[in-house]
Amino acid sequence: MPNEQTLLWSKLCFLGPYALVTSASGRNKGEIYADAEWKHKLMSAMAEACAVAKASGAEVDPAQIQAIYDGLPSGIRSSMQKDLASRRHLELDAIGGPIARGGERYGIDVSTTASLIAVIRAKATE
Repeated sequence: MPNEQTLLWSKLCFLGPYALVTSASGRNKGEIYADAEWKHKLMSAMAEACAVAKASGAEVDPAQIQAIYDGLPSGIRSSMQKDLASRRHLELDAIGGPIARGGERYGIDVSTTASLIAVIRAKATE
């Protein structure tokens, strides 16, 4: 049975980058995959999350997470993206915060994640 860190981080490594990229871009999965720059940001943010997860003692597989992304319907959007569009409260710190703080704690470059968080914060205050 996976340890608690693995259970928590497995979900966050999938959900966090997807929520951040869809919210920052305003695009759905198909639109992100059709744009090399945004797809790269998704994969980069996911790799950052996985690096922090592994430093935290979790066992995560970036290839498995990418396979899940690949299999998502093209029109799918994240709940954070929907919340941003509707001007509802965002769970930005709960979703992006552990990755950003873990990067600082373990000396891991999480610059993609940090830049996505900054874009979403700016959009939320527009």
